[in-house]
Amino acid sequence: MMNAQKTITDIRLWRILFKVLLLFIAFNLLWYVAQPLNVLNRLSVYGTLFPPRERFPFAEFPAESYALTIDSLDQLFAAHRIALPKAADEFRVVLLGDSAVWGYLLRADQTQAACINALDLRTNDGRHVRAYNLGYPTLTVIKDLLILQRALNHAPDLIVWSTSLASLYPSDQLDFPLILAHREEVSALQAAYAFKLDQYPLPARHWSERTFFGQRRAAADWLRHQLYAPAWASTRLDHVLARFVAPHPTNLLPDDNVLSVNVLRLGQAGSITPEDLNFDVLKAGIELAAGRGVPSVLINEPIYRNETHPLRYNTYYPRWAYDGYRAAFASVVDQEGWRYFDLWDAVPPDQFTDTDFHLTAAANCAYAELMIGAALSSF
Repeated sequence: MMNAQKTITDIRLWRILFKVLLLFIAFNLLWYVAQPLNVLNRLSVYGTLFPPRERFPFAEFPAESYALTIDSLDQLFAAHRIALPKAADEFRVVLLGDSAVWGYLLRADQTQAACINALDLRTNDGRHVRAYNLGYPTLTVIKDLLILQRALNHAPDLIVWSTSLASLYPSDQLDFPLILAHREEVSALQAAYAFKLDQYPLPARHWSERTFFGQRRAAADWLRHQLYAPAWASTRLDHVLARFVAPHPTNLLPDDNVLSVNVLRLGQAGSITPEDLNFDVLKAGIELAAGRGVPSVLINEPIYRNETHPLRYNTYYPRWAYDGYRAAFASVVDQEGWRYFDLWDAVPPDQFTDTDFHLTAAANCAYAELMIGAALSSF
């Protein structure tokens, strides 16, 4: 009798497990077809129930900074202040660039965009100049181009695009989570423009990445991002500032190698020409914006400069490479007729923090005033 009852119990248990498995498969199939994350990522409590974000969330310590790193550009834009309706008297300026524009080691109210907005500038026709921080902490202009495409849907009046030599390496454009998450868009851009990208083609997306099981982390991150909104609203904290910041190296190695994750391939060793860098990506972005009636200004952003080292400016750039880059940039600008400002030495060397690109809060605001003044003066 006991054996019979045990057999019946085992059969019921297997039936339950089988039904759970069927439900799990059915749920993943429905998820695969419906792709609800595409809808969820366009929804946000920021800007509706709570204040919008001043910059894209990017956090190494989510719990302490009330932010986490998100790979969906749709969600980044949905939560950002730029998603709010444009005021009738607003002159909307979009700032593109890397972690220097984003404001690494700076509070949200110390970024270039915040410093510009604190100036309360007006255009000649009386419109309020409002800057929007669309920087993101990676050195790649492909990432900027992906952001620019979406920014054009939010009625900008001016694009200010900050770059550096390392932003233009064809060998280091694509190997970032944000870019890999948008590989279909990258492929569409590559088909349209045939950029020089050493890392292309990107690996194909596996079918399992479209299931709930494959997207469970992204779904959890979406929910966590919404749950951080009350803490952001009450503290405006989105980036933990380290108690101790290791300064960038000033005792440079006695070599003249380019600091790059992957080998920078040059047409001629020891010389940089326009063909060696991704100026083609800048051109595509400028043309996309111009097609929507939006002008662009390019900025070669400030770097730390060792003024005595015979071979190097800093850890990233040997003198021969950076000087060649500046000459190549100037040559392309003359050929294309772009609006461009070379501000590489606009900040004193003692005003850099942990890297050759990040500025102190005071220097960042002084530089932002200089940069926006130059950009607006070109019109």
